[in-house]
Amino acid sequence: MKILFVTHDLSFADHIAISYLSAVAKQSGHLTYFCTLEKEVFSPKDLLTQVKEIKPDIVAYSINIVGFHRAVELNKKAKLIHNFISILGGPQATFSPDTFSESGMDVYAVGEGEWVFKDFLKRVEAGESYDDLENLITPNGVNQVRNLIADIDEIPFPDRDLTLSNSYLGQVSKKTFYTTRGCPFSCTYCANNYLRKLYRGKGRYVRRFGVERILREIELVKSKYRMDFIKFGDDVFVMRADDWLEEFTEKYAARIGVPFNCFLRIDAIDDNVLQLLKRAGCFSVHLSVDSTSRHVREKVLQRKMRSENITEKLKLVNSYGINTWVNYMLAAPESTLQDDLNTIEMSRKGNVTYASYSVTVPMKGTDLHKYCIDQGYIDPGYDGDLSGVMEKSVLKCFSEKEKEIRLNIYLLGPILARLPHFLYMIGMFLLMHTRPNRLYRAIRDRYYKYSIENKIFSVSD
Repeated sequence: MKILFVTHDLSFADHIAISYLSAVAKQSGHLTYFCTLEKEVFSPKDLLTQVKEIKPDIVAYSINIVGFHRAVELNKKAKLIHNFISILGGPQATFSPDTFSESGMDVYAVGEGEWVFKDFLKRVEAGESYDDLENLITPNGVNQVRNLIADIDEIPFPDRDLTLSNSYLGQVSKKTFYTTRGCPFSCTYCANNYLRKLYRGKGRYVRRFGVERILREIELVKSKYRMDFIKFGDDVFVMRADDWLEEFTEKYAARIGVPFNCFLRIDAIDDNVLQLLKRAGCFSVHLSVDSTSRHVREKVLQRKMRSENITEKLKLVNSYGINTWVNYMLAAPESTLQDDLNTIEMSRKGNVTYASYSVTVPMKGTDLHKYCIDQGYIDPGYDGDLSGVMEKSVLKCFSEKEKEIRLNIYLLGPILARLPHFLYMIGMFLLMHTRPNRLYRAIRDRYYKYSIENKIFSVSD
């Protein structure tokens, strides 16, 4: 069979989910193709053209909330060109299964998809019903999710050729890999908060690929494509200096030798971890503080960290010559304006390389979404559009003035954290007494691009 995989966009990392599904499909003897909906930027041919030329048996969408309506619109048009089975997975299907009836899709696939997709393809090829398959939603009903894949080393290498050979990403100097599935934590605002509940009783949630498996996957991609920098996209790369990290450090430095960035928990940082990461070639780490208020972190966001001096931890990372990308959440429920202003001072004291901000968006299906509805901070129908992380807060518990200042922190906070004192004071005055505007956004975008390309990822054209 011929399967056309479709994503909304690629951003700056290839879509690993469909790469895994493509690998499963190819393993069963099927042909796979790739398309993005933003054809003018990423894809040589648009969806309707590809459907006309390929005549796929299946069109498989991996879509988030941002791309949902565009996918629905184009799917209806594509169905007029050629008859195929449409299946939609990804965040939209998993977090908003209630949108199935309005989608016009034949099938929704919820949650972890490799073995589900394999069984689905087998049923379609045999002309059999797939209505009873776990994880699927069809016009005939909603099925429960199956157990999580216990040994993820059994999953075939993701088909990176699907995206890297069919987009500009093959020539981009940074490549992204994942060494784990799942997160040990369940912060109220995060997708893992929802997924942990979805998979309760369905197997161990956090699983890790073997070191050898990861290195062979990296070596395979490195042999075919440009790779000057690696980003490990795991929710948490390591929690301690364990045997896995020891093995990874030794083998990665010897066989790969490419600088990398990874996500860490601040309360998991110590000299043992940093020594191994530095020896392996770690160039920068991505950390989340979320809020300078311990109450907000622990009670509202459920980001429970051991009692630590955050500023001292940030300084410790810098002492190893590892750059820091630190994320703060603005306008979290129950946070004060001073809490958010304190993020700039924390970054200055901790010598943070790049202070990153997002405006709090209560994502549908999470505990934070329910909490905000219960408190009257958002309307019950609010679906948590993640594009809001770059805009004024939608929460009703803040005044317009507070929302504007917080948006100014998002726009100006990263650069203010690095300015000398005199310019910092001028910047803080502007932040407090002027409205967000296009100039501030341009400053933010320019500084973000410079910092990420030179201080965090060390990438080049």
